[in-house]
Amino acid sequence: MFHVSSPARVCLYGEHQDYLNLRVIPAAINLRLNILSEFSYQENILVESRDLKRKTSISNTLTELYSKKGSLESYLEAGMLALKNNFPDLAIPALEIIIESKIPIASGLSSSAALLVAWVKNLSGLLKLNLSKKQVAELAYDAEHNILGVPCGRMDQYACSFGGIISLSGSNPPEVVELNKPNIDLIVVDSQTPKLTSDVHGNKVNRIKRIITNFEKETQLKLTELSLDILKNKQNRLKDADFKILNGVISIKEYTEEAESELMKDQMNLEKLGELLTKQHNSLRDNIQVSLPILDKIVNESLTFGALGAKLTGAGLGGCVVIMTKDNTKNVAKKLNQKLKLPVKIVEIDKGVSFQEKN
Repeated sequence: MFHVSSPARVCLYGEHQDYLNLRVIPAAINLRLNILSEFSYQENILVESRDLKRKTSISNTLTELYSKKGSLESYLEAGMLALKNNFPDLAIPALEIIIESKIPIASGLSSSAALLVAWVKNLSGLLKLNLSKKQVAELAYDAEHNILGVPCGRMDQYACSFGGIISLSGSNPPEVVELNKPNIDLIVVDSQTPKLTSDVHGNKVNRIKRIITNFEKETQLKLTELSLDILKNKQNRLKDADFKILNGVISIKEYTEEAESELMKDQMNLEKLGELLTKQHNSLRDNIQVSLPILDKIVNESLTFGALGAKLTGAGLGGCVVIMTKDNTKNVAKKLNQKLKLPVKIVEIDKGVSFQEKN
């Protein structure tokens, strides 16, 4: 029997930046997805999802995606295809697997990336491929972005694979910097408003990319070189709606750079880290426009109860809010639970994906 465990993730800084090839700072948290597997004498791969309460099977000799995109089966198939594309002679054995997860689906905590990272790690462990954390992340990204066609960046897969708090550059593939863990606590509140990343990443992302491309041509500068001062100097030549989007993207870029500098210090300014968290939410709400009244309410209530900062996490338009606290964590969580009547979890920054053989 083999056991693989992969964490959920929250985006601390850099929401809606990774698909623009800008810096992001995610953190892995101790809500985890687990896969138990063993070799089988039967044909195919027999799958039991205890959370979905169903059993299914998929081919272990597939050469293309057979299942409907977005289904559990399609994610498992995509993971196998990504491995086969990179290791053409690879033979995937018949297996029996059990999947259990503490990560709520469609909540902005990267349940899909956790599944793919765990599945790729599981198969690579069984087949003794000795893949690095970066290779696991890249294969999971290939499966989700290229094979399943989800217009995501690489943040989720790298966060689940590496664990801890990391900074990812905008290069392809990104450079990974493992950052210091601040002496803070995190609370996750589920708005119980499911979001579909593909919806947010459809018209919204295409529009953002189009506005940025036009502005880069206007200024003859790359997005990485743009600042709020440059934007303000060009404001009268922009439509109000386009200015808002650009203001949001560039603001979050600058907040993320500030946060990275702070997270590299031995003595961090925790109040500043919290303030940058909330500033991002305000940009996501007012400029990128991917917040909802329930998400804003969670953020505002957490600040009222003494949190250092808070923001939506994930693509937005639903999902969860991540809250940063210090010393008063249990009190903040209790008050939020009483006030909002929503799932409130105190979480810890956790390790990345792991693989072990069990007797």
